[in-house]
Amino acid sequence: MSTSFEEILLSRSYTFIVGAEAVPITVHEATLADQSPGLKALMRTEMSEGLAREASWEDVDKETFMRFAQFAYIGDYSIPTMIVRPSAPTADERPRPSSPGFFMPSDEWTANKAGKKHAYPRPVPVSKTIPIFKDLIYPRPMPQFNFEGTYNPKAGDGLGENIGEILHIYGSLYVLAEKWGVDRLKRLTHFKVHKTLSLFSLDTLRVEDVVDFVRYVYSERTPDLESTVDELRELVRQYIVANAEFTSRNATF
Repeated sequence: MSTSFEEILLSRSYTFIVGAEAVPITVHEATLADQSPGLKALMRTEMSEGLAREASWEDVDKETFMRFAQFAYIGDYSIPTMIVRPSAPTADERPRPSSPGFFMPSDEWTANKAGKKHAYPRPVPVSKTIPIFKDLIYPRPMPQFNFEGTYNPKAGDGLGENIGEILHIYGSLYVLAEKWGVDRLKRLTHFKVHKTLSLFSLDTLRVEDVVDFVRYVYSERTPDLESTVDELRELVRQYIVANAEFTSRNATF
């Protein structure tokens, strides 16, 4: 976004009529118009949409548009935490019992055993515990916004999984970005899809959610390119190949 924050705040308002429920959502014109040439042509044209400062987006639901607007204003969008039920550990992952009768003696035990005067470790000299001032590290805080949800894909425990919901959020945003040429939103969503698919193991209980996402991605919503493959389609293909041991034996694939 090349527009300054001042220009955004001082720009005129523009209203989108969103979804089948025709929900009116008003934004600063400069925020969305500068996202792509297509949006600029829509919002700043001398045609009816530009003159009326209003456009109808019936094919975009309210939640998708709200996340798109959030991205346009701050460069990111929030999503719910993905709920993933813990999987049963495999035989290799189960902890092995320690060998009976074998342990590593502690320093205190060996010191007492040898009859030494110091039963506890010697204190570290104070000079070694005080770091040099210039070597102090203060982590740079990430931007914080008072919005519900999270920006970084992450998984949490819960009773009911919502993997399908999260994948649908990404899919609908990617389709919107593809239609209007918002390349930064496409790249961000592409990144988040990859991170999200890496947060859980594909199994029989989750395959339906993933298959629905694959069908959505390979539908007419994403383009059939002549010389290359759409980036999200290619990512999904790589995911299926990476899980070939499971997907090759599942009839839904």
